[in-house]
Amino acid sequence: MEATSDRQIGALRDTRQQILDVARYLFSDCSYLGVSMKDISQRLGITKAALYYHFSSKRDIYVTVLDEVLVDLRAGLCTERLDEPAEEQLRRMVKDYMEFGMRERNLVNALMLKLSPAETELRQFVVSSREQLIELFRPAIEGVFALRRSRPGVDGRLLATMLVAMMDGLVLEHSYFKKALDPDAVSGQIVSVLGLDAAPSVSA
Repeated sequence: MEATSDRQIGALRDTRQQILDVARYLFSDCSYLGVSMKDISQRLGITKAALYYHFSSKRDIYVTVLDEVLVDLRAGLCTERLDEPAEEQLRRMVKDYMEFGMRERNLVNALMLKLSPAETELRQFVVSSREQLIELFRPAIEGVFALRRSRPGVDGRLLATMLVAMMDGLVLEHSYFKKALDPDAVSGQIVSVLGLDAAPSVSA
């Protein structure tokens, strides 16, 4: 009896993860607004009733997918390398974020969508997710300026906000207008434009 129960629980978990995997693909390809519960159920080959057994709504699926994706993204961006200079760490984070944005396409773009006022909970979740991304870049930026005595009083949060907005704009162009984007090359240029490249030498 217990073994049967464990198998049933395992099967339910597998089905739930399959739903999330398919939904992630569809949201990434078509955006949150471009995907319906019918689209997800048809892609999975199950009924909508079966889909609603696991998730209460499309919003519920989307929030779960986005939360899962952002956990992976945060883990990657927070990876520390002891021998890595502050400027190089920041450049790597920019490159990794842009590669993530290109890979997930419209899933990331949804962070900037103008959602319906009725979508209060989803709007709050999107805002919170974006704030978390900004706060991930803030200490890296402040770490760069901590090495510079010539530029005191820099607003790390403002620069982090500008950095994320700049990266998102490039990813949007790449996604919507099919513009070429080389994360490795562009990451260095972004860091340089914001004045975050190699610190100038300080005279004794």
